[in-house]
Amino acid sequence: MPRIQRTTAAAALALAAATAACVMPDQLDRIQRDVDEARRQIQEIRREQAAASERLSAVEARIGAEEPVRRSEFADLKVQSDEISRQQAALDDRLDDANRRLDRLSQEVLAGREIVRRLEAAPPAAPQDATAAGAPPEAAAAGALPSPEALYNTAYADFSKGSYALAISGFQEYASRYPSSDLADNALYWIGECLFSQGKFQEAIVGFDRMLERYPDGDRAAAANLKKGLAFLELNQIPQAIVQLKHVVSAYPESDEARIARDRLASLGARAPGR
Repeated sequence: MPRIQRTTAAAALALAAATAACVMPDQLDRIQRDVDEARRQIQEIRREQAAASERLSAVEARIGAEEPVRRSEFADLKVQSDEISRQQAALDDRLDDANRRLDRLSQEVLAGREIVRRLEAAPPAAPQDATAAGAPPEAAAAGALPSPEALYNTAYADFSKGSYALAISGFQEYASRYPSSDLADNALYWIGECLFSQGKFQEAIVGFDRMLERYPDGDRAAAANLKKGLAFLELNQIPQAIVQLKHVVSAYPESDEARIARDRLASLGARAPGR
């Protein structure tokens, strides 16, 4: 492909990536709201179903005890219970569909970020080529990469919404691009938190270790060491958890993390260092 054509294609690709970056978060927010609403409705339906089941059981008990009961009362409760079950099944289907759409959009966002990474790795195009190709100004502007602050904040927003796959991708991208920044250790720490929040405790330990290996004196070191201990507890690896929690108390004795570690050690019947 001639160089001018390559420049035009790269500019178009960058514009598409920038457009996706603007649209996708809004789409994800909308889908996430649908999911949350479906979950709320399911919880409400389940409460109604439980109440109906109790009433139905009471009627059945009266029948079994040969107490007088109106046939219409039993029939009405049975119809109500069946209707609630039907509504719950419909809501479960809606929730599954919303989750599938959320996963699909998440993959599209990841693909958009991959496009940005490829553009970053590509050789820079000469400005005169873009001009000669007639590329519009917005296409040239789209080639600009997101700022470090925007990249980090987007990843953290994804974490806050529970979009852990997106958050991990964003934090990994930040840590890779800006390893010397003040927030590089934070980015690696939040990767471990994402894994912990997903119940991937062994992977979370590996993530926290990676952060501590690169930034042993970072401002998230105490938190990473504590979460390692809590991950060991979740895995029921009690001896490793005790050793890790004692390390937190010894290394960061005046920190909030040390206070939490002491409480956990006490609950395990283990003595904290210095006591």
